[in-house]
Amino acid sequence: MKTSLQLLILSISLHLIAEAAADDIRQEPAVVASPKVNVSLLVKIPDLSPHLSGEEVSEHFNRWVELVNKITPGLKSEFQSTLSGARSALGAKLPQVTSLTLYSLFPVAASDIQRNENPEAEEFQRLPRFHEFPVLGQLKIDDTAQANQWVDFFRDQIIPGDFSACDFKPRHGFRLSTANGDIDILMCYDCNDLALIGSMLENKHKPVLSPATRDQINQLFDKLNIRRDVPAKVNK
Repeated sequence: MKTSLQLLILSISLHLIAEAAADDIRQEPAVVASPKVNVSLLVKIPDLSPHLSGEEVSEHFNRWVELVNKITPGLKSEFQSTLSGARSALGAKLPQVTSLTLYSLFPVAASDIQRNENPEAEEFQRLPRFHEFPVLGQLKIDDTAQANQWVDFFRDQIIPGDFSACDFKPRHGFRLSTANGDIDILMCYDCNDLALIGSMLENKHKPVLSPATRDQINQLFDKLNIRRDVPAKVNK
């Protein structure tokens, strides 16, 4: 059974380790990249108060920092341009907001839910939807400063994604409300894929949000007793 740390490693390593030297993958002595890849934003501890205290944030974020610091020395210098490209492509789509809504989603479009396969299908089909996905719960952050703390966190945690062939099953949705309208995002952390509704993203670097964002959002949902779909654990 995979531990939470193993799941973190799986999520980011699909891309990052592909950029590392082959002998690093075999756990031979790592060669420090020159120039060093700058991951300072990835390990920057976010301020998500008052929703999550510093202690609550650190509970999961410290493991993420350990993982990033472990992987970074083995990255090729070329990865810096890949990371920067991903940040530029998605970061430009995450402006300052007036409010933010976090959605907990059932990861199958309502129209695709088969009653004979899911005993809760009828209930899911009655739920409100966020771009066709049933909404299990949601939290709207109306305080502008607090909403932008979360958006700043998302912007800091942009990484290049993996070109996965798995089904897109988002369990998390985001609505960034701005003076110019709403920006809606669906994020599937299982297959490391992101959909920016109504806008095109540069596909070269396939930018996504890191697993660190998932862990903080899930922690907040659980703290507020917001229902969420929990992926089944896989026995190995």
